Amino acid sequence: MSNRSEVTRVNIFGREYTIRGAGSPAYIAEIAHYVDMKMRQMTDNATMASTAKVAIFAALNIADELYQTREELRKLEETYSNQLTNLADRIEQVLAETSTPTVAVKSEHGGSAVTAETSDIHSSTSEVSG
Repeated sequence: MSNRSEVTRVNIFGREYTIRGAGSPAYIAEIAHYVDMKMRQMTDNATMASTAKVAIFAALNIADELYQTREELRKLEETYSNQLTNLADRIEQVLAETSTPTVAVKSEHGGSAVTAETSDIHSSTSEVSG
């Protein structure tokens, strides 16, 4: 979305509105179409006397969708967080169960690396030769 306000004309429930917003005209039109669809669904399910009531019930339905989606997202985040914690714990467990870590020491003469278990290294690395 840009910071510049754009003007978009939309039709919601038989009335034309001019919407000024930072969103793209296509995005604003899509949202307006969604609101229009929700309002029309309200009149399909029951006869309502006023446009205000239709708008209120449509808004309640949209808010319900939002809250359900937020709850689903919260549950997913909790599940993924638990899975990541379990994976991290498992990685730490595997690392702790492995043998003594090895250290790679580069030869002073540019040869290939020499590996040795850390418990076998008693002298400084300057004494290692290849």
